[in-house]
Amino acid sequence: MVTYIENEPTSSKAIVALRRSVGWNGMESCYNNPLMVSYYHIACYDDKKLIGYVDTVSNGVTDAYIQDLVVDPAYQGQGVGTELMNRIISILKEKKILWISVMYEEKLQDFYKRFGFFQMLSGAMQTYEME
Repeated sequence: MVTYIENEPTSSKAIVALRRSVGWNGMESCYNNPLMVSYYHIACYDDKKLIGYVDTVSNGVTDAYIQDLVVDPAYQGQGVGTELMNRIISILKEKKILWISVMYEEKLQDFYKRFGFFQMLSGAMQTYEME
């Protein structure tokens, strides 16, 4: 059974393993540092296994940045990433955040466009969110 848990502590080891499963670096120094805190994050589990994660950083007033959106390769194409994006965008809107930015890999451009993101700079996309 897939469950989504919002803004609750998530195992740094599980996040690092999930990042590595898609070929990213683990960012252990970031996720093991108690001073590094996200603005809002959502973890997705299948039973007790972390299968998806989205994390944002923000000034808490106008801007937010999607720092991580990662889905276990075995669960890609099953709507987990879409659900995580829909949930995080909805939450950021509720918090009156106006701008959401994300860095992306070229192959993910179409995915982010579905949520209204557009290219602003070379290699970056962001969207403007109305209240």
